[in-house]
Amino acid sequence: MKGLFSSDSIIGRALNKIGELVILSILWFFTSLPVITIGVSTTALYYATVKSLRMERGYFIKEYFKAWKENFLRSTALTVFFIVCLLGLWTALQMMGIELNDLSVEAIRNVRLDNKSAALGIYFVAAGILILLGALFCYVFPLASRFDQSGLKTLLMSFVMMIRFFYYSIAVLVILVGLVYMVIRLPLGIMFAPGLWALLSSFLLEKAFKKYTPEPDPDSDVDAWWMRLG
Repeated sequence: MKGLFSSDSIIGRALNKIGELVILSILWFFTSLPVITIGVSTTALYYATVKSLRMERGYFIKEYFKAWKENFLRSTALTVFFIVCLLGLWTALQMMGIELNDLSVEAIRNVRLDNKSAALGIYFVAAGILILLGALFCYVFPLASRFDQSGLKTLLMSFVMMIRFFYYSIAVLVILVGLVYMVIRLPLGIMFAPGLWALLSSFLLEKAFKKYTPEPDPDSDVDAWWMRLG
């Protein structure tokens, strides 16, 4: 029984991974509290999860804060982009009297628009924009953790990949929405949901990333661990 739960056993290693996933999720939660740091925390979470948990390279806490520091400015700028988009969308809908969290005949009837069909159409356009932003979010910060490029290029690359790998986009977005819903219903789920999203999403996203990753120089001494993913 003692050997069954040793650090070298399958069960022991699995428990260690679960523990690391929980710690990373808690780190993500606390470093995301200022809201403006959600993006850089997500970038660091994805990087540490993939590099340390999946590929067993480096110490996961050290890798998290390393990625957090290196990607702070770019990821924060990208976070501002998402915040501005959401605030703009919310403001426009509020001005028309449309609430995104209340789609009903009565809600549409009460909007401050003469044409109720137009109001319903605007509602679904807004919902579509939210889905688009959600899918884009799923690519932007993992991409930021992998490619050293400007925020604008990261955003454009994310948009292209989101369309090109449409089924992956739907899958990672469904995982994200499902875990967010779980945390809303069960707040303690925040202790593992962020890390679980990063881990599950990586099995799809890394396949997409590999299409855009050049082969490393065979004469280089760099450990291109990311080429073994996907």
